[in-house]
Amino acid sequence: MSISISSRVRNAMVGLAITLSILFTALLFLLVYVIEDQVFVNQLKSEKLNFERSNNPQWQPENSKMRLIKTNHQLPEFLPTTLRSNIVQQPGVHEYFDDDKALFIAHFKLPDRQEPYYLIYDVEDLLAVRGTKTKLLFMISLLTALICAAAIYLAHRLAKQTLAPVRKLTHELKNSDFDDTVIDLANDFSPDEIGVLANELALALGRVRDSAQREYEFNRGVSHELRTPIQVAQSATELIELQLGANDDQLRRPVERLKRSVSEMNEVVDAFLWLASGRQANSMNMCMVSSLIALFNQYELRHTEVDWRLEKNISDHASYALPEPVVMVVMRSLIDNAIKHGDGQTISVALNEHSLSVKNQIDTDMHKDAKQAANSASFGIGLSLATRLCERFDCKLSVIEQGTAYKAQIELP
Repeated sequence: MSISISSRVRNAMVGLAITLSILFTALLFLLVYVIEDQVFVNQLKSEKLNFERSNNPQWQPENSKMRLIKTNHQLPEFLPTTLRSNIVQQPGVHEYFDDDKALFIAHFKLPDRQEPYYLIYDVEDLLAVRGTKTKLLFMISLLTALICAAAIYLAHRLAKQTLAPVRKLTHELKNSDFDDTVIDLANDFSPDEIGVLANELALALGRVRDSAQREYEFNRGVSHELRTPIQVAQSATELIELQLGANDDQLRRPVERLKRSVSEMNEVVDAFLWLASGRQANSMNMCMVSSLIALFNQYELRHTEVDWRLEKNISDHASYALPEPVVMVVMRSLIDNAIKHGDGQTISVALNEHSLSVKNQIDTDMHKDAKQAANSASFGIGLSLATRLCERFDCKLSVIEQGTAYKAQIELP
């Protein structure tokens, strides 16, 4: 599952904007209700002060919507019993609203005699909020929608501006080489969460740049220095071979061995160069099946004590879309491991259209030791090199245990 920092920041800010807008709507609606009720309560308290200062038994509020009653029996009969009981027992301002009536009923007591009296305020015609609540709700909702849209727009802008340095670094990485400009840009971040990643990226880019420089120097100079002594040794071997007489059989065999070793060294150098470089194989870099058959025949002549078996399901004139030095080095590595860790009796080499394999038998007594060797460094030196070379050309090398046998198989792309 991929993680998008820009999406997470944007979604977080948009969510915050929407949440605050909803809270703003609820608070605004509640505030309008509270203010309206507080206006009526303040009017009742003002009339209370006027009544207590007047000392007039016949006093009535100046507000025509209010009236004074001095006993609870004069309370409106339509009031619910529970509300009536609360009004009588609890001094203060009480509210009553239904579809037809809207009353504020204040229960006060005279300060000198503590006698109760009641101010009834009919606000049915004065309601501004409850009377037009549908219209008011629509207006507040519309205002909230506008604020929410503006907040979302600002959230997108802020997220974009906040992530601008990260976007710039990403753009440079996609469209530029790993040069000093990109590394300096990554180092500009402060050491926070993103800054740590950017600084580590700068270090990694520096290592990649140094590695690329080393690869360039190796391919330009060292490859020539490696090939030169091998070419000298190969030329000297060919001259010695030409100068050998008919009676020099004792020298002919070491010279042939030296010649073969020089040729193998040349292939190893080529394989290393392919591994170290980033160049791609083309139609000129092919490995002929006939070359692999010749390699098999060489091992068959050199190790006559082994029962060699060649399984071939491909034409001798066919070829594999891999550089020949690479295939030869890998196959020699697998065959040498089969000779070293096998029972010394049977080795099978299979050449198929999409795979190459080497299979060797192991003695039952040696099975445990061979299994340990397959997982140890002694078995993995050649196998490690072969694995890296196969990965370089998108091949898969696997070692499969089949009872008392091991099969090393290369799956071609």
